[in-house]
Amino acid sequence: MKMIPGLVATLVLSSMFSLPAFAAGQPISVQINQQKLDLSKYAPLNDHGTVMVPFRPIFEKLGLQVSWDATTGSITGTKEGLVIKLRIGSKQASINGVVKQLTLAPKMINNATYIPLRFVGEATGNEVSWDAKQQTVAINVLQASVDPKEISSFFEKYLTYSNSENYDGFMALIDPKSPLAGIGPQIKSQMAAFDLSSSIEKLEIVDLQPKEATVHTVETTKRISGPFMLDNTADYVYGLTKDASGTGWKISNLQINAIQYTLPEGILSADISVPKTEENQILSVLDANTKYTNEENLDGVMATIDGEALVQEQNKQAYSQIFNTYDLLFTTESTKIINYTEDTAAVYIVQTTKKLKGPEFQDNRSITVSTLKKSADGLWKIEQSFVIKTDKL
Repeated sequence: MKMIPGLVATLVLSSMFSLPAFAAGQPISVQINQQKLDLSKYAPLNDHGTVMVPFRPIFEKLGLQVSWDATTGSITGTKEGLVIKLRIGSKQASINGVVKQLTLAPKMINNATYIPLRFVGEATGNEVSWDAKQQTVAINVLQASVDPKEISSFFEKYLTYSNSENYDGFMALIDPKSPLAGIGPQIKSQMAAFDLSSSIEKLEIVDLQPKEATVHTVETTKRISGPFMLDNTADYVYGLTKDASGTGWKISNLQINAIQYTLPEGILSADISVPKTEENQILSVLDANTKYTNEENLDGVMATIDGEALVQEQNKQAYSQIFNTYDLLFTTESTKIINYTEDTAAVYIVQTTKKLKGPEFQDNRSITVSTLKKSADGLWKIEQSFVIKTDKL
């Protein structure tokens, strides 16, 4: 039962910096399509290998409409199909709402806001190069010539390989330099264990450049056969890049915004045969977990949960934080075993949660499905819990 509490972080920005001392030498110049950009009023600077420039002249030269919010230190550049946002003191920027990491945060220097030049040049779909000998940044403005049908075709292959369990084809769609390439063993194991049907309900091209694209999808996955699993609808944002040959797209990163789990059709009305002894043991573990949670008995709770050492430590920290913050009352209204094998089980649970003490909290009634596993010593333990629905009380 993996519970990860939400954390709220507050970022305090410093709005003014003094002009740092940089080594004397040939001044940096910026060229756009071989024409020098006039930066005589505020010179570009090289800050630990990142060329920084005042934002307004570069934004306007690249065709962006500029807005500046002095209260928050936020910079926004917009043109058709593109919104770029940066903020003083923050290394996180966004392109059409997708968060990107900066090498350096924008900063205020002598009343001018400086931003990383390469980020803006590439965010607008252009090529950026650096000539160290000439101390020149060259931006080559490219004409967007990518056919959106290329992206549609890519995701058609993605679905075909996934649904036909074509492991080699599926992995060929992932950039081998991306950390995602490491999921190969898990993908192969899943394809061997399950027969799944996936579909794309929504596909939106957020940003399309000659060499990279950002795509938002809503995808559903349903189990056809194999071990028990819940159906789900997931909200994803994909980062795509052109491969080395420039002829095909690859998945370079994936952001999961949300996953909504749903029960397979007819599962609640299905007649599941469970030996009475096993049923009693399964339900007693769930009862014990609720009892120990209400008592804030951390050792007792952890004794009901299965998992590797790292997962156990994460669960322990999560429960400990909840116990230190709230006094909650969990009440189980009903349970039903909806899947059973000799060493696995899934239980449908309706439970209420009410606050007795602590900060603001919304009392609720939740529907969850908990999966359990029988260990080698014959003891049942909770593996994971999935929230199906939550209603306010």
